[in-house]
Order: sequence, then structure tokens, then C-alpha cells
Amino acid sequence: MLQDILRFFIDNIEPDDWETTALNWLLTAVVVAVLCAGLTFAYKALRKTTASHIEQKVWSRGQTWLSFFIGLFPIFFILLIVWYVTRDFINYIQVGGLVKGTFLAWVLYLLVMIFGHLISPWRRELI
Repeated sequence: MLQDILRFFIDNIEPDDWETTALNWLLTAVVVAVLCAGLTFAYKALRKTTASHIEQKVWSRGQTWLSFFIGLFPIFFILLIVWYVTRDFINYIQVGGLVKGTFLAWVLYLLVMIFGHLISPWRRELI
């Protein structure tokens, strides 16, 4: 089961240790997504606490969703840089795995952001 999941994220399975490389890529995507979600939450909290007027502390639904989607760009660029500087990722993961890992990180990021807003006092800004 795990081998099938790992196989989805890698294009070249010729080397003997392809499972390790695929697992490292999967963990990289998860860590980057969770870190970017945390940084987006921290940015929003900072903006809300430093706001001088009550109108600036309440975000509209559009502002909230815009902050979600702005957070997708750093995920792509961080994963692209990590993929590019790691030789095993370029040789084994290849471009198809980069795209699949990026989409996984984006979906995970959006799920963390939505869940985080649902359990926080900001849930009204989501709906």
C-alpha cells in the first residue's frame, strides 16, 4: 500500500533506493505545506493584533480566501528550489513528481487553513 502511494510521486523507479527518495519528497511536501500554513496564520494574527481600528481587525471572506491563495505561491517556489538543488529529486522524482508533490502540498495547505479557521475565532471570516 505505502509502496503504491510512493510510486505515484516518483517517475524513475530504476534505482534500488527509490522508496527512500519518494518518501523524502512526500515528507518535504507535507512539511512545506504545514510550515506555510503556520506562517500564513501568524501573518494574519500579526495583522489583526497590530490593527489600529476595529474595521481592520475584521477580515472579509474575500480577504481571508485571498490570503489562502497567496500562500500557494511560496509553497510552489520552495518546493521548486528544494527539488532543483537535490540531485536525487531531479533524477528520480523528475518533473511529474514535482507537479504531483506540489498539488499534494497545495491541497494539504488548504485543508490545514480551512480546518484552522474552523477551530479558531476566525471561523466567521471563512463562511
